[in-house]
Formats: sequence, structure tokens, C-alpha cells
Amino acid sequence: MATLVSTPEVRLAAPALRSGGKRFYHPELDVLRFFAFFLVFIHHHYPATPGQYNPGLGKLLALSVSTISAAGGFGVDIFFALSSYLITELLLREKESTGGVDVRAFYLRRILRIWPLYFFFLTLAVLLNHWVPGEPVSAKAVLAFLLFSGNWWMIFAGSKVSIINPLWSVSVEEQFYLAWPPLARNLSRRGMLLAAGILLGVASSARLLIGLLHIGSERYLWFNTFTRLDPIALGIVLAVLLRGRSPVLSWIQRAGLFFASVSVLLASASLLHTRAEPVHLAGIMLGYPLVAVSSIGLLVSLLSATAPWYAWTPLVYLGRISYGLYVFHLLGLQLAFLLGHHFPAGPRLVKGDGILGLLLTLLMAALSYRFLEKPFLRIKERYAHVLSRPGG
Repeated sequence: MATLVSTPEVRLAAPALRSGGKRFYHPELDVLRFFAFFLVFIHHHYPATPGQYNPGLGKLLALSVSTISAAGGFGVDIFFALSSYLITELLLREKESTGGVDVRAFYLRRILRIWPLYFFFLTLAVLLNHWVPGEPVSAKAVLAFLLFSGNWWMIFAGSKVSIINPLWSVSVEEQFYLAWPPLARNLSRRGMLLAAGILLGVASSARLLIGLLHIGSERYLWFNTFTRLDPIALGIVLAVLLRGRSPVLSWIQRAGLFFASVSVLLASASLLHTRAEPVHLAGIMLGYPLVAVSSIGLLVSLLSATAPWYAWTPLVYLGRISYGLYVFHLLGLQLAFLLGHHFPAGPRLVKGDGILGLLLTLLMAALSYRFLEKPFLRIKERYAHVLSRPGG
């Protein structure tokens, strides 16, 4: 990314004022949030191996859809990169405008943004234990997720599928953001870059160690905080190098970078077998870094100094409620599956339960954003030294 930012072809728009009076907000990044969610949704709905599809669909279609599904899981990496970039940028703006970082205020903002929906959904999942398909939410799982260590539970619990599974990535982020603000407060820009380099080294070393130990299950990599630091580290690098500015790219450059990044995600899944079982060394040492770089590539391809044409209002709204979309989507798919078995058109509905599942997910996320999240987001803004997205 350093090369990308420093080349003559990539100009940078003037930075926005780093002050509490001017919002730092890019609606196009809400579009990226929805894109990341949609990838994860596809991943959880459609099988990731061609052999699981009806032979009548044809080999080419089955291979295409399964490849997209396999790569869809990398939507989580996009979330990691986007979150890291935005939070680091806000911390830098706060340091520049106030001379420091209010760590306590950061934690309060994080709690008000993440915890209300997170704990509400954990409670809801327990109440629905005997009503929806899938693995019941055990007391041990609840305890792990209550302590924001759900990703480690996912490693040791095996392949059990529950509607709370998506919360593992929230655990990873909360673990990282417990440490990053105090570090960022005391680090210069060069120090932040050094810290990001250390994170990349830790991630690669952890993956190599797991590979050399011949641990067969990929879950020891996918849910492991130490092996998932690449997109977080590159998000930090991007925020530091851009210095509050946005790359000025032509639409051809943006389209080229966007589709190249998507192509690398697909290649990482299909050619490098990044998430395949058993573990492939190429996927471990090359696939994960390429996915992280592609996540940053997608972010750069959309980031603009002014609201671009693709910051379409409905997509921006879907990005704003993407946290709820992500949290509720497995429940939405499970409810759609149940409805498909209780209506006369059941067999046909089951085949298309992804559409119904998506609609149910949208409904739950919209209600959550309006009645559960927004009141806390209004409180959250009181603790912001740098204003960001309207509504939180």
C-alpha cells in the first residue's frame, strides 16, 4: 500500500480538518460494509464445494457459485480492515486536534456501539434455543461470548453451528481494541507503522507454527486472534500513510482495483485453498496475506474525497445497519428454513430460502437499528472528540 499511495498516478485529495466541528464520514464506506456483509451471507447460505450442488445445474455453474461462496467468508477480513482503518484514522484526528487520545472515552464509545446489540442477541439466542434449528447455545458458549472470547470457543468447540457463531469476529475486534488505543496514544506515526509490521510478523509466524505442527483443522487458523491480524495491521498502515486524505482515482482505476481485489479473493479461495480442509501451506502463508491486501484494495477503490455516485442512499443505509445484518443473518436463514417447512410451498421455498432469509435479516436489522442501537448511538456521540458517521 505504501507504493500505491506514493506513486505519481495516485493523487490525494486535501485532508479534512481534524477537528470536532467537522465530521469524518465517507458514505461510500457504508456501501463497502454492506458488500462485506453480503459476501458473508452468501458464504453461509450456499455450499462452498461443487459436489454439494444438484448435478442438473451443470459443473460450470456449480463451480462458479461454490467459488464465490468459499470466498464470501473473506467478508470478515474486509470488516477487520475497514474497522481498523476508520478507528486508527479517528484516533489520529483526535491526537492532532486535542494533543492526545482519551482512552476512557474510546472505550465508552465502543461499549455504546457494540454491547447493546451484542448482549441482546446473546440473550435472544438462549431464549430461542429450542425453537430454531442448529446447535443449541450452551452455557459454556454463552460464558465465552460474554467474555468476548467467543473466537477461542469456536476453535475448541469444533464444527458446531449455532446462530451466535458470527459473533466470533466481534470477539477478535474487542480483544484488539482493548490494547490499540493506549498504544496509539503513545506512538508516533512511525511507531504505528512499526507496530503494524510487528502485527504482520506475529500473524505470519503464528500461521507458520500451526502449519509446521500439522494441525489439520482450519478452524485453528480462521478463528485465532493471532493469525487474523493481517487486515487489522494493513488498516493501520493505510490510515497512517493516507494522512487524512483520500486517493483521487479515475473511474477506470477504481473499477480495475475493485475487480482485481475481488479476483484475488476468489483465487485465494479456489487456487490457494486458503480455508480448505486439510490445511494447505500455500493458503496459510500466501492466501491470508493476499486476502488482507485485497481487503485494503477494495477499501482504496471506493474511498473518495466527495460522496461518489455509488454512495447510493439505499446502499448507504444498508451499510449503516450492517452490524445488525451481520449479527442476525444466521437467525434469518434458520427462520426462513423453518417457514419453508410450514407452508404449502415448502419445497420450493426451501430452495429459495436465501431470499426469504435475507428479507428477514433486513427486517430484524432495521428494527434493531431503529429501536435498540440508535438511542445508544446518540449517547455515544457525546463522548466523541472527533465527529464521525451521523447517527453513530
